[in-house]
Amino acid sequence: MLRTFVAIDLPAAVQEALDRFEKALQEAQAPIAWVKPERIHLTLKFLGDVAPERIPEIKRSLEPVAAAATPFRLQPSGCGAFPSVKQMRVIWVGLTGDWEALKKLQTGVEEALGKLGFKKEERPFRAHLTVGRVKGSRHLRALQDLLMSRQSFEAEAFDVTELVLYKSELRPEGARYTPLFRKTFNIEEIGH
Repeated sequence: MLRTFVAIDLPAAVQEALDRFEKALQEAQAPIAWVKPERIHLTLKFLGDVAPERIPEIKRSLEPVAAAATPFRLQPSGCGAFPSVKQMRVIWVGLTGDWEALKKLQTGVEEALGKLGFKKEERPFRAHLTVGRVKGSRHLRALQDLLMSRQSFEAEAFDVTELVLYKSELRPEGARYTPLFRKTFNIEEIGH
């Protein structure tokens, strides 16, 4: 079985800004499993364990979704925690930008994979970049204060131009992501 998900990649400049953001929060010395910046992505749909022989049909179902999309801009902006800053389990950076295009893309992915029998996500889609997972309560107050002081965090805006299907391998040093499929959006539509 292959653990898989559909995502949007981030450019190097955004990864570097997220690295600086994480380093600032690490000053709290709270027990956090930080996501390495080069592994941070925007997940559109988590598929879970999939039989390898299903990968071709997943690719085929994602192709028209990506082909129907046109490039759009997003910008990492703001931060917070799920379920809340008081009871943080996941630390995230938010996104602003072309919400309509992002929602249309995510809905397209959800519907295409739903036709293949993948369960529809019941929670509403909340676009975010997971930067860390809280592993205990030590120094949590300091972490909360640092997080609240960085509410105005921003990284540079970037163009979203492709959809990626990833394989995720859980390892002691952290997850390793391998692209199984990339599909570029319909670039010809720009400027028309």
